[in-house]
Amino acid sequence: MDRYSQIESVSFDAADLPLPLSVKLVRGCDQHVAGADSDAYPTSVELSPPLITAEVRIRGTATAEALSLGSRGDLVFTVAPASSGVSDRTITITGAVLVSVEMSYEQSSMATAMLRFVAEADDGSQNPYSAEDTQ
Repeated sequence: MDRYSQIESVSFDAADLPLPLSVKLVRGCDQHVAGADSDAYPTSVELSPPLITAEVRIRGTATAEALSLGSRGDLVFTVAPASSGVSDRTITITGAVLVSVEMSYEQSSMATAMLRFVAEADDGSQNPYSAEDTQ
């Protein structure tokens, strides 16, 4: 298992999201059990197209305030490994939609913004998530 400890950069629709603090990704899909009322047990399971939710927390709020809810673009971030011998990893979420921006202002620390994105496979076969090692 590779461990990554530092977020190098984050961008959304070619706009840099400065000073990233954290990125959280959840990949999943809804399951639908198929079967008739007379069946004692499910006969099959159908899955919805893959759905990805992403949360990006950044320092400062100016960039987040300039983004429009409903904007669609590629969410790209690069993370650095925790140890040598492992390459940086670039993760791309294609067709991410900005669904929420939450600002946090605290007395003793810098203001932060939490940006939430959702991406779904358009045709059910193309996964919006891709990851590759950078050289």
